[in-house]
Amino acid sequence: MDKVLMGAFEKLQKREHLLRVTRDQMGLGRITKEEFKAREAQILERYDLTEAEQRAYDLHLRMTRKRRG
Repeated sequence: MDKVLMGAFEKLQKREHLLRVTRDQMGLGRITKEEFKAREAQILERYDLTEAEQRAYDLHLRMTRKRRG
C-alpha cells in the first residue's frame, strides 16, 4: 500500500472516530445540536481527502471489489 493510500486511511479513521465521539456527546446531552453541527462541519473540513488521496482510495475500493466479486 502506498503512502497516499495510507494517508487517506488514516484521515478516514480519525474522521470517523471524532464524528463518533461528537455524536456520543450529543446523545448524552453534553453538547447542543447546533454545537454538534458546527463540530461536525469542522471535522469534515479538517479531514477532507485531497484529490490524490481520493483517487487512491477509489482505486483501492475498485480493486478489492473485483477480487471479492
